[in-house]
Amino acid sequence: MTIPRRAAFILTFSILVSLTAIYIASPIKTPADSRWSIHTAMSLIEGHGGDLSDYMLVLKNNDFYAIEYPGGRPHTMFPIGVSVLVAPIVAAIAAVDPSFKEMLRHGVPDNLEKVLASICGATAAATFFWIVFGQFQSLTISLVMTALFAFATSMWSTATRSLWQHGPLVLMFVIVMLLLQRAKLRPALVQYVSLPLAMAYVVRPTAAIPVVVVTIYVAVFYRRWLIRYIGWALLIAVPWLAYNEAIYGALFSPYYLGLSYGVGGDLVFLESFFGQLISPARGLLVYSPVFLLAFTGFALSLRIPGDRALHLAYGAVVAGILLSQGLLASWWAGHSFGPRYTTDIVPFLAYFTAFNLQLPPSFGRPTRAVAWSGTVALAAVSIVIHAQGALRTSPNLWNAIPNNIDQHPERLWDWTDPQFMRTKASSPKL
Repeated sequence: MTIPRRAAFILTFSILVSLTAIYIASPIKTPADSRWSIHTAMSLIEGHGGDLSDYMLVLKNNDFYAIEYPGGRPHTMFPIGVSVLVAPIVAAIAAVDPSFKEMLRHGVPDNLEKVLASICGATAAATFFWIVFGQFQSLTISLVMTALFAFATSMWSTATRSLWQHGPLVLMFVIVMLLLQRAKLRPALVQYVSLPLAMAYVVRPTAAIPVVVVTIYVAVFYRRWLIRYIGWALLIAVPWLAYNEAIYGALFSPYYLGLSYGVGGDLVFLESFFGQLISPARGLLVYSPVFLLAFTGFALSLRIPGDRALHLAYGAVVAGILLSQGLLASWWAGHSFGPRYTTDIVPFLAYFTAFNLQLPPSFGRPTRAVAWSGTVALAAVSIVIHAQGALRTSPNLWNAIPNNIDQHPERLWDWTDPQFMRTKASSPKL
């Protein structure tokens, strides 16, 4: 099945606009770790290298949250990748509105954050549509899976609520996936995979795993293009490393060295790993039960000989990210809704889930009907759950009421008060 170019443009534009509008209209905003993203973008635009000295008033009003002082100058402790990506839009806003910088001196632009995050999330979803269509050549499957990607996951409840690292990271990942898929027909495209992949690492260190996995995949199956692949990556890597050397006096910032967050031991690893999957507060399979079908989908994807190596690479990325995040002592990701950390693997899991919707003819019509109805039913449950994080205040207040989750992590396993079931600000136990 092919879609005419004009129709493809209209369809992409419709998905982008409609999802952006829905994301923006969803009322919840969560400018926590991301609160300095736009300030940092403005600093980079003005040539100050992320130095936030011009914004001391708002830093003070926010108790200097997540601020570190390399060279004695205030900078956000978080990676600059998100700020780099939104810098062109921020520059355009500053050019149109002379009062914009003054506004930044006095507050955190949470509305603008949500708008930019919404655009990013909608763009990722529109890109994901074409990944699914390229694999299955079905408009129905592509639209259903795009809706699942957009609303049955943390893309709705987390990534589009503010400029967390996760939304831009997922956008880079889906661009990587689309290029790898198109490279099967046009191998030269594989050289450009390293551009979004390198940018993903600048956005979030989690991307180190797909960087390694995809680079090995390219080296094995596209060796002819490996040098160019590395060359394109250097266009991003070299300036970023030079920036780190200039600001931190090292090739990597403390955040990338794990100095800004705790790393636990064996017991913490076990709790973290399983907590990310089945905790009533942070469990991926609790909040997006539709991803139970990603396991069967992965098995089905391996039945396609020509794509087996690529699908194994995606599976390795999922496993590697889950295992690496098991090393984090504060695996619940602080004050957030549901499985924030596993947002990073949403595009891979959603992709595998799609294979349940196009079973081989040998499975029979009843089995295919069950697969469709099961996927849609689990997706509907997942959408209802993530709607709580995107539309309602009470589930987000769960992090602090009846007590701070960072001081009382035992609440993460309390099935009598799961976050997504919170219907009022106070705990039902009070």
